[in-house]
Amino acid sequence: MVRRGKSLLDDGDARRFAIATVHEETSNLLRIIEEICHRYPPNDDLNFVRYLLRMIVAETKRTMRPDDP
Repeated sequence: MVRRGKSLLDDGDARRFAIATVHEETSNLLRIIEEICHRYPPNDDLNFVRYLLRMIVAETKRTMRPDDP
């Protein structure tokens, strides 16, 4: 039976889940962008996107607990 109005995650778990998901997906995007930048240089637009993705990956990694995936 589904519980209505109640979340299955508490606020801390939901926050960790969101940060871990953003970290994982951003890391995947960063790998793709880095490969494209490496194969087809120079690409100033993608270099800027790569810079932004690196910042997001670094910040989410910093905020994740050591036992998070």
